[in-house]
Amino acid sequence: MSAARRGARRNAFFKHDAGSFGDKVHHVGITEKDGHEEPYLYVDDAEGLLTCVQMGTIEFHGWGARIEDVEKADRLVFDLDPDEGLDFEAVRAAAFQFRDILKSIGLTTFAMLTGGKGVHVIAPLTPRAEWPHVKAFASGLAQAVAQSDPSHFTAELSRAKRKGRIFVDYLRNQRGATAIMPYSARSRPGAPVAAPVSWAEMKTIDAPSHFHVGDAAELKKRAASKALAGWGRADQVLPDLQ
Repeated sequence: MSAARRGARRNAFFKHDAGSFGDKVHHVGITEKDGHEEPYLYVDDAEGLLTCVQMGTIEFHGWGARIEDVEKADRLVFDLDPDEGLDFEAVRAAAFQFRDILKSIGLTTFAMLTGGKGVHVIAPLTPRAEWPHVKAFASGLAQAVAQSDPSHFTAELSRAKRKGRIFVDYLRNQRGATAIMPYSARSRPGAPVAAPVSWAEMKTIDAPSHFHVGDAAELKKRAASKALAGWGRADQVLPDLQ
């Protein structure tokens, strides 16, 4: 499901449309906070993606749920967002730290370069937990990490609290929130691409914006490679649901 960002400067977001996207861009009804239903956009093939691009879409952001049941999350996303003064080595170390923490509680994770400043550590989920439960779990883990290592991490949204630290953005894991999708271009200088990487590659990759739209052929080849086989797929649930 996609809330697609249009334009490098305007910060306009499409979650709904009045039919102008055509029949290759589909709709699913989602109940808003005030109780009324709105049609949200989703695509399920290459033609749908191309239609969005032709309408000016640059970035694709998605809910962490499937259209079959939008109230149950199918992934956890921890967005490791560094303060301006930190280099990528700090982000790399943080990604491995989160991988190990989540592994210790039984969750397999995957890494994705965001094409921005940071890394997403993603734990796929079998859709069983509803949003309040998932948000509480993600918030609790982020807060625990920040409290145990306050010199390196913060779970506070305030910019002032992030100085010299990595912000553990757990807010991707709540109803209505979105996260950049794999292989989406970013509306940033150089047109970087959000790219899945293996944990072995994370040891040596140089930057979260390593890949860009000019690497399309390489990215396509990588997607079918042995190194990324099974990326983003795991049959698992939150530990307290096992």
